[in-house]
Amino acid sequence: MKTHIRQFIAGLLLTLLVTSCACPRMKSSKDSVNLLKPELLYTFLTGMGVDSDPDKVFQWKNGNLHISGQHYGYIATKGDYSNYVLVAEYKYGDKTWAPRLNNARDSGILCHFVGRDHVWPKSIEAQIIEGGSGDILVVSGAKLTIDGVTKGPRIERFDRPGRSPWKDVKGFVGPNEVEKPHGQWNTMKILCDRDIFGVWVNDHKTLIGSNAVPQAGKILVQSEGAEMIFRRLELQPIKN
Repeated sequence: MKTHIRQFIAGLLLTLLVTSCACPRMKSSKDSVNLLKPELLYTFLTGMGVDSDPDKVFQWKNGNLHISGQHYGYIATKGDYSNYVLVAEYKYGDKTWAPRLNNARDSGILCHFVGRDHVWPKSIEAQIIEGGSGDILVVSGAKLTIDGVTKGPRIERFDRPGRSPWKDVKGFVGPNEVEKPHGQWNTMKILCDRDIFGVWVNDHKTLIGSNAVPQAGKILVQSEGAEMIFRRLELQPIKN
């Protein structure tokens, strides 16, 4: 099937998922997987390794995942996944840390993570950052094509439409902002359908690409200098 047709169908699929729910939070299906369970996850922090977290960067409070951002690293799934819609609900906290003490609060969800644990592993990132959430990055060997432009294998970014002008300062709000005001919950949906990778923020489609490499792997949430809170990380399988 031609790429642009597959992109249209993929986008339509997620649009139907979004609009089919009358309530603000999308309904879960019986096949959905709640990834916010400690037993499904492990942590990695620079200089500390796997499942070593003496400063409690990652904590569970009332079922929510709190990430302090103090050290660079991530919390990742133990298992690999492919062909799904990932629904995340998150908000920024107040605390920031050096070297990004006064920079835009920064995080991200990396999909199709393969290979060894390090900062940052081969994957495709749905960017979460003040003023730029909805960007897509190809990381450490990954590749993706958007509007005929292929990026990778270096770490490269696709900016979402309307992002510019952007300033890397804490609290930045863009002129065409898709996120809600600081302290409110945001919803990000990530579509991973074979070679298609797309991102929606608060039901605004930001970017959708094709020819994704890799197309399967672990899922991770970054700790990158800013306090973040996640109350939902739900994987909804796509049955092709």
